[in-house]
Amino acid sequence: MNRKIVIVILVLATLGIAMFLAMFLKGMKEDPAKNLDNNKLPTVRIQKVKYSYIESPIVEKGRLASNLEVNLSSEVAGRIVEAGVPLKVGQKFKKGDLLIKIYDKDAKMDLRAQKSRFLNKLAENLPDIKVDYADNFENWMSFFNTIDLDDNVPELPKVKTTQEKVFMASRNILGDYYAIKSAEVKLEKRNIYAPFNGSFVEVNTQVGSVAGMGSKLAGIIESNKLELQVPIESEDIKWLQLNDEVEILDSKGELLCMGKLIRISEFVDQGTQSVSVFVKLYKRGDVELYQGQFLTARFKGKKIAQAMEIPRTAVFSSNKVYVLENELMKSRRINVLKRNENSLIFNGLKEGELLVVEPPVKATENMKVQVQ
Repeated sequence: MNRKIVIVILVLATLGIAMFLAMFLKGMKEDPAKNLDNNKLPTVRIQKVKYSYIESPIVEKGRLASNLEVNLSSEVAGRIVEAGVPLKVGQKFKKGDLLIKIYDKDAKMDLRAQKSRFLNKLAENLPDIKVDYADNFENWMSFFNTIDLDDNVPELPKVKTTQEKVFMASRNILGDYYAIKSAEVKLEKRNIYAPFNGSFVEVNTQVGSVAGMGSKLAGIIESNKLELQVPIESEDIKWLQLNDEVEILDSKGELLCMGKLIRISEFVDQGTQSVSVFVKLYKRGDVELYQGQFLTARFKGKKIAQAMEIPRTAVFSSNKVYVLENELMKSRRINVLKRNENSLIFNGLKEGELLVVEPPVKATENMKVQVQ
């Protein structure tokens, strides 16, 4: 019996000593630092509302195009022969150069034959003119002498009387004359000359091929007069004005030359919902620019009075922001004046209010925050 009591006492003593040691070691262990971040308030950045004049530029990319592009087509049929300027895309030429020539030897021979028959008819009728219309004979004689088979016929003498007019019509002199003039015009149409300095942008034929009447042979542009076509969002058109000066920038954002806004389209592109504006380039210096090249246009836009510019990330639901009141965020509706790529210009808040320009993630009404 005494033995059992001793064993119980030893077990209890062992348990007591173990509990004492555990408590002692626990007291020696340092308490871990509390995680203060869990209780930390979200941080925001604020800006005091203050209005002023703001000049907000509009920066958009556009494509260069010649303001004068011409399609060359044939008004007569015939075989294309060598003209001097190669029919190649990119080939440059000067004003007055022969670009396309259609074989014309047969047409020239036909025209000479017409003139020869006309001279023969005039020669037959000159004696009658001398007798019946003596006061106008010298003019007709001079006209007869100046006709050259290899040159255009001169202007027809002016008919002085009705009787003389009837005589010329009855002998078909007038009809033959205008038939020759028509043939001369058709002969000239076999040669197509450059109307300006430029280059070929499209070639649909080659030497030796046959040009059909009305067929498109090539496309040319005036390379010295380029325009930048820039699509602008329809809501931003109101900030632009004709004759505004425009800065033209390259892909690195460096200034290439200056331009002037010369045209604004009066319709909206259905696909992009943008309006095309056209900028004429000038003050180019030695800058080489090419048709189809993409450049950036920076329009100065109009000055906006009583406005403030903030990051677009500060705005939610299109036209709402947060202001700070007693460390609590309160939503306010603003009047959006202009939207830029990364910023927004507005008014509608009271000057002096604390605007939250960097709200926290998942910001809500009445959220308590601290200022950065």
